[in-house]
Amino acid sequence: MQSGDAVYCEATLNYAGEVDHAPVRVTMHDGRAALGQLDFEDCGFTLLAHPSRVKDWTDAEELQAVHIPEIERLATRFTGCDRAIVYPPIVRSPQSAAQESDYAPILSVHSDFTDDYGLMVQEAGRPYRKFLDPLLQEEGLDVDDIANAERVAMIQFWRNVGPPYPDHPFALCDASTVPRSQLMPVLVPEYGGLHLEFEAFAVRKPASPADNTWYTFPGLNANEVVVLRTYDSQCKAEGRAFWTPHTAFPDPTTGPDAPRRESVEMRALCLFGI
Repeated sequence: MQSGDAVYCEATLNYAGEVDHAPVRVTMHDGRAALGQLDFEDCGFTLLAHPSRVKDWTDAEELQAVHIPEIERLATRFTGCDRAIVYPPIVRSPQSAAQESDYAPILSVHSDFTDDYGLMVQEAGRPYRKFLDPLLQEEGLDVDDIANAERVAMIQFWRNVGPPYPDHPFALCDASTVPRSQLMPVLVPEYGGLHLEFEAFAVRKPASPADNTWYTFPGLNANEVVVLRTYDSQCKAEGRAFWTPHTAFPDPTTGPDAPRRESVEMRALCLFGI
């Protein structure tokens, strides 16, 4: 999709290097201009209009009562799955980051889960199950429903709830331009104060900056949601990319006085054929 795409800016992204981050200067394309050309099945992401009834995005109780059911309905409609188990919201803002450093914008190129996700949500004794089992129980499900599902997918929903042009907007990489050889599994023992022990993909520096095709959606508002795929057992079985590399990045077009980013992330474990 590189030819003909509108360019938003040139940006520096932090890939995984031999020891630490490896900054790479890339061309950041305008995802709004390219939406008609981007196929979710290939690139791993899209943008949807999705007005929410949430009035206060900082109110944890309102997010629990209002937004989780909204995302459950959206995930079911978007994917066609039979059941969607929605994880608790992750709110990224200056206030939440001050209380929990994991909730600051993530300035490294990554995709949230590896092949291990399918095993992790089923195998007994995994620390992740202590997080997941209560969510399943709330939906009248258990681990056998996951094991017996014909397909399991993790779909994520990212929403900007602050100023439309923040200091560190969200960028996504066309998954079809990221070969598996560029991915490096890393263990995340804890996240957000929870002991989870899950694997994520760090993304190695490409041989050439043009090898990976990057997009951002300028001017996002709270009535829009970016949808991305970070695990899909069907893609895995077919040898297709189930990862969608993404990162926050310092926007060179907004300047040093740009407002801090405020966003809400939702994750939905989607089960098919149960």
